[in-house]
Amino acid sequence: MKTAVPYIIPALLAVVICYGGVCWAISITATGSWSQTIDASNLTGGAGTDLNSTYQSASNAVVIDIIGAGSTWGVAVKKITSNWHSSLHLSVKRTSDGTGVGTISGGTSYQEVTDIDQSFFSGNRSRANVNVQFQLTGVSIQVPPGVYTATVYYTVTGT
Repeated sequence: MKTAVPYIIPALLAVVICYGGVCWAISITATGSWSQTIDASNLTGGAGTDLNSTYQSASNAVVIDIIGAGSTWGVAVKKITSNWHSSLHLSVKRTSDGTGVGTISGGTSYQEVTDIDQSFFSGNRSRANVNVQFQLTGVSIQVPPGVYTATVYYTVTGT
């Protein structure tokens, strides 16, 4: 029995911000992905029992770099799904501060990723190697077997 296999595919966006004639091109790069195969080995107690309901990726499933930021910025997150079951819930959290001259805050608790952009974390100046982890909940034998996919988009905006 194969139940759910989410695929996380990152996106790349660039924004140009100008203040007083000085411009900074902010770019965000997200590298990495996560897939999870759920089968009979994930049953809670063998035949006739339910599946484990929660799965987590590695803490560095996706690594985000925000480069060229001369000011404060925010990162938003959303997902686009294909063949997604309404019982499944994908969440994301930031698991590291990364490196760089700037600061970073927020995003350290799991938040569900929806189909609408929502604030994920914020900071200022450039940050590299910011680790992101995923969590999938709502898995059950009630979810029909299939391949379920989600593409997660990260958008950086100047604030």
